[in-house]
Amino acid sequence: MKLNSKLLFVFFALSLFAEQKIGYIDSQKILAEYNRAQEIKDEFQGKVNEWKEEVNRRQQELEKLQKNLETQTFILTEEARMRKVQEIQQKKAALESYINDVYRKDGKAELLNKELMQPLLAEIDTVVSEIAKEEEFTFILDASTGVVIYAEDMYDITSRIIETLNRKYMPGVEGQEIEYYIFNFKEEDADSKSKKLGTIIKNLIGTGMKGLGDIFEQIKFDELTAAKTSLAIKDEEEVSENVSLAVQFLSMSGVDFIVIGRVWVETGNIFFEYSIVDKEKEKAVVTEEIEVGVEENLRDRIAENVIPEIAKLYK
Repeated sequence: MKLNSKLLFVFFALSLFAEQKIGYIDSQKILAEYNRAQEIKDEFQGKVNEWKEEVNRRQQELEKLQKNLETQTFILTEEARMRKVQEIQQKKAALESYINDVYRKDGKAELLNKELMQPLLAEIDTVVSEIAKEEEFTFILDASTGVVIYAEDMYDITSRIIETLNRKYMPGVEGQEIEYYIFNFKEEDADSKSKKLGTIIKNLIGTGMKGLGDIFEQIKFDELTAAKTSLAIKDEEEVSENVSLAVQFLSMSGVDFIVIGRVWVETGNIFFEYSIVDKEKEKAVVTEEIEVGVEENLRDRIAENVIPEIAKLYK
């Protein structure tokens, strides 16, 4: 039997460390049985369905316009017919651009998948590392990659990983939830407004919060609306620039903490300042300014700075 070079390398490497403790996992099984992974899959599929519905709506609109043009060709003036032809061409181009924006490489679909999956994979890596250290494994291999041909079940820690993940991130029992809300960050200049950086930061923090587990629960929509109405808040940026108003919102809504902040662009570089305002202490317990650089760094800066601070305070 001829072994490929990949397997020969694995056998050679393992022979060098014969006295070491080696375990393995099946990452595909973990993704299939980890409850949070299914939630993320459903969330992604829901957005994909929205994109499909929008494409279908635009296609149906185009078909209707085309059919109307065909039936009215003989009664329209040449000028009116050309206007309709131009309208069809513009809508067709817009549809093609929309499809390209969503499905191209590095398009909305691919970026959303990365945004949702990166925190999840980080959670799994953390649990694998923790168990490996506890059990004093030197190596953990992944059977789903094909490098593990045979191993005794005693070295398979897949089930332990799944159980630990589901236990760690299971929904909290009643009374243990930590309720929060993230306000749109105030956009302080034309560049940040044109890029809608305040909303992007809010959404990225929201995505990061999901990785902290189900003990964190965002305020319900009707409660949010009631609190905003009571305080006459018409624009979320009103809160993001006013800690006193933020404290009033906490008192009115009953949430445990909120995140507010501002974002601006200087000489092409993005900066943002965030504050975590706590209900019990009735003040901002953390305020920090972050230099981001380019927009692509936003996700990493939030994952490295904002989310760990929230975890340290409340988890």
